[in-house]
Amino acid sequence: MSPRRYFIAIVTISLGLVVAAWILAWWLEPLYGDLTRIGGYAERDYGWNAPMEEFHPLLATWGETYDHPVDVLVIGDSFANLRPPQQWQNWLAARTGWRIHTLDKHKVVLGDLIASRTYRLAPPRLVIWNNIERDLKDEYGKGSQQCASNSVTARLSPMKLHPLGISALNVMRPTDLWAVNPGFARNWLWKTLLRKANIRGSEALLLQLKRTDLFSSRTSGDLLVYRNELQKGNWTDVELDRIRCSYSEFAALFEENGTTRFVTAIAPDKSSAYRPWLRNPSDVPPSRLPALLDDFPVPDARLDGAIADAITRGISDVYMPNDTHWGSAGQKVAADAILKLLIKEGLSHEQF
Repeated sequence: MSPRRYFIAIVTISLGLVVAAWILAWWLEPLYGDLTRIGGYAERDYGWNAPMEEFHPLLATWGETYDHPVDVLVIGDSFANLRPPQQWQNWLAARTGWRIHTLDKHKVVLGDLIASRTYRLAPPRLVIWNNIERDLKDEYGKGSQQCASNSVTARLSPMKLHPLGISALNVMRPTDLWAVNPGFARNWLWKTLLRKANIRGSEALLLQLKRTDLFSSRTSGDLLVYRNELQKGNWTDVELDRIRCSYSEFAALFEENGTTRFVTAIAPDKSSAYRPWLRNPSDVPPSRLPALLDDFPVPDARLDGAIADAITRGISDVYMPNDTHWGSAGQKVAADAILKLLIKEGLSHEQF
């Protein structure tokens, strides 16, 4: 073969592979969820097909610093930060009219935050700590088992409600051609081959549900979760005590000024939320949140109960089928549960 023909053949084959990868990626549909991404699962099968709700413009703010006075400061992980237009903070702001700002707990230094000029001159009325169940042991279960009980130094008057009367917009999962990711086609092919060979190829775990009305995906009888959610079955009572102490210390730190209250909103793992509806519940250990929160030193929104109730009632996409995070239904449930907690604690009026 002449060099010219060889060159043409190589270019033709390369272009053919690129086109094939693009067509396969288009067939898989644009990548959206974290569990489809790490697991190599097709969005066409596991993506949500009912509308989600988003706020444009945002009704709350997000950032890396506390740089303006607010009524409520939220500190949390991806359940508070991942996709701002969808987050529960917007729903809470819409129903209350409160100024709400969110910080990423992985990026904030609490000592620097509390010592900052804006915080010292205008501390928030309320701090809400929002994080996921599966990370509790690793992040908060390594400290002291003996901790001083937190005592609130001031009783604050209820925050007034000023509902904004703003509605969310319905959005659909992206299907635009420009959003297609040809590189994911290779990932899908590789991980599909591993699954066919019964070889563990990712940290995403596929489980079977005994109900098919809980997700809007094509494979609505399947449940995708993070594999590390299985680790909670090994948590000890000592570690639960240490987690309680960590949150008690957070409360003492924020409430020391006498003008700020501290509450938590701990999100249940997706596997915990849907465990009652698994074909084989023994595949997943029971949630440890009831044992942890029934004797908790800080007021908590008990999202575990609120989420369980919504799923039991058959509300679709409380969690996204392709993702470990809530859909808009779950975001609204979280906002409602948090507001109910604040009413119970005397931090908000009852009309909402």
